[in-house]
Amino acid sequence: MTTVLVTGANGYIGQAVCTRFQIAGHTIAGLVRGNGAAKALSARGITPLLGSLDDTHALAEAARTADLVIDTASADHADSTRALLDALAGTGKTYIRTSGTGVYTDLAHGELNERIFTEETEHSPAEVVATRWASDQMVREAADRGIRTIVLRPSMIYGNGASEQLPLLIRQAISSGRSLYVGRGDNRWGNVYLDDLAEAYLLAAEKAVAGSVYNLAAGEARMGDIARAVARGLLGTEDAESCEPHVAYAAFGQRWVDVALSSNSRVDSSKARAELGWHPQGPDLLEDLVSGSYRRLWAHKADPHDHVAPASQN
Repeated sequence: MTTVLVTGANGYIGQAVCTRFQIAGHTIAGLVRGNGAAKALSARGITPLLGSLDDTHALAEAARTADLVIDTASADHADSTRALLDALAGTGKTYIRTSGTGVYTDLAHGELNERIFTEETEHSPAEVVATRWASDQMVREAADRGIRTIVLRPSMIYGNGASEQLPLLIRQAISSGRSLYVGRGDNRWGNVYLDDLAEAYLLAAEKAVAGSVYNLAAGEARMGDIARAVARGLLGTEDAESCEPHVAYAAFGQRWVDVALSSNSRVDSSKARAELGWHPQGPDLLEDLVSGSYRRLWAHKADPHDHVAPASQN
């Protein structure tokens, strides 16, 4: 039986990954920062390990006790990535890094970019995501240090009425009564259903070779259409509103707008399908927004008498 260490085990991705690996029969340990989070993990049959990404000693000790390490806590914490690699060097153990297709952001301000990226496409990342790209490369190169390293780049993740991106759009739309997109809204992002993503982690753990990287998207959608689906499903209106970048910056924060809301992130995931046997089966993103989990969980909040604080970008 394999012991799997998951950082960010209480997070959106981490919870799904833990559940999928538990179903497959693995023993899970989760790195958490406080007693409340530890109790939540224990209730799910996961062994809590107290520590944080800044505590490199705790990270190293936790990694050494596991057979497999899956890092879902942060794509932008280079020091913890380095600490985990140092702890695993020479062990032959597997380390799976969670990055994201945001590394391909093009700062397009709502315009369509026809370019679609494979894992081997030559790419010079925008400065705003350069650190994330560098960490991806560091992990891939660590395959030469006696670690079975794997980098997974999920696109826009959705499902269960949550996400790392969509709630920002939803909260802003509910609080203001306006579902926004930037410029023409022709920019496109790949997307992947949460359960399909968790399956990709399991398949990568079972099949990927050292130094592998996989872009993970099951489909893609225009950001203007995503904003319209939010308007239809949660506000009961038929259209969203275009805005200038500075308006979006004020509503969401500049980094999030530049990297996600107004950029393109279009990827080819045929490598994961061919090498891992990954076959995503989740519902369509726009349908899930209009009539699926997002409507079920968020529509009751879209009451004009409810006051939901606008989203902010940390």
